[in-house]
Amino acid sequence: MWSCHCSCFSRRPRRDRSAAGFTVEYPNDEWRWSSRASASGGTALVTLELSAERNIGRLPSGDFSVSLVGSRLRVNVSPDLSVASYVQYDTESDSIGLNTRLRWTFRPVADLFVVYNHNVQSVLDRWQQESNQLSVKLQYAWRW
Repeated sequence: MWSCHCSCFSRRPRRDRSAAGFTVEYPNDEWRWSSRASASGGTALVTLELSAERNIGRLPSGDFSVSLVGSRLRVNVSPDLSVASYVQYDTESDSIGLNTRLRWTFRPVADLFVVYNHNVQSVLDRWQQESNQLSVKLQYAWRW
């Protein structure tokens, strides 16, 4: 078995960054190749990140190719309130997933999280809702 990993990062100011890399593996006569790229930038209030990944494999049971494309957005309304959202599409399941999280620190020892997940899938060239979920979590630290 052998593998090769390579990553490249650019030198930019504190908040902006980009990265790219690839991996090639050849374990047990099976080829696996993957590549990644991401870029992000923003300010202390808003951060945006775009990412893409492609995986290719040649196995005795068959070949496969999967691509992932995603983006993250984070908005810091205040030191105590933030909203983060992540959207991802993958070619294997042909679906889009959305995850949005609101975090509110209403006391130094207490946080409230509201998380919304929404997934749609392409069926016969039409988008169909796969799942919908809303979760609420209250976190409190007892200190004595």
